Amino acid sequence: MWKRQVEEGTQAWLRMMGQAQASTAAPNMGPNMAMDPQAFWRPFMDQGMAAWSKVMTQGAAPSPDLMAQWKQFLDQWIAAWSRVLEQAMSTDTFAQLMGKQLEGFLNVSAPIKKAAEQQIDASLAGLGIPSRGQVTALARHVAQVEEKIDALEDKLDRILRRLNDTGAPRTERA
Repeated sequence: MWKRQVEEGTQAWLRMMGQAQASTAAPNMGPNMAMDPQAFWRPFMDQGMAAWSKVMTQGAAPSPDLMAQWKQFLDQWIAAWSRVLEQAMSTDTFAQLMGKQLEGFLNVSAPIKKAAEQQIDASLAGLGIPSRGQVTALARHVAQVEEKIDALEDKLDRILRRLNDTGAPRTERA
C-alpha cells in the first residue's frame, strides 16, 4: 500500500514539474511569473489526505509491526522524494530560477548591508570605539612599521660587520 502511494506521489510530482516547465516556456507567461506554490503542493497534499482517510475508514487495528511498516514507508518516501528532487534540480529551469532568486537576494541585501555598516560605523564613532576598518588599517600600519624596523636592524648589522672588518674599534650593540 505504501509503495503504491509513494509511486503515485512521485508521478504527481513529475507531472507537476512537467507542467511547470511547460508553463515557463509558454508564450503567454512572462519569464518573471512564478508558479503558484499552492498548486505545486496540492497534488501531494490531496493524495496524502486521501490515503489517510482510507486508512482511518477501514477501521483495522494497527499491526504489531507498525514501526517496521512506518520505517519502510519513510524509506520509500525519502527515496521517491530524492528521485523527484534530483530530476527537478537537474533541469535548466531550476538553475535559472535559483540564479534569479540569488540575484534578487543579493540586489536586496546589498543596500541593506551598506546601510547597516554605515549605521554601525556612526554608532562606534559616537562611542569613541574604532571600527573594524580602522582596526584593520592600524594593524596594517603596525606591520609596515615592524618591516621597516627589521630592515633598519639588518642595515645596522651590515654596517657593524663592515666596521668590524675594517678594523675600527669594536662597539657592542645593545
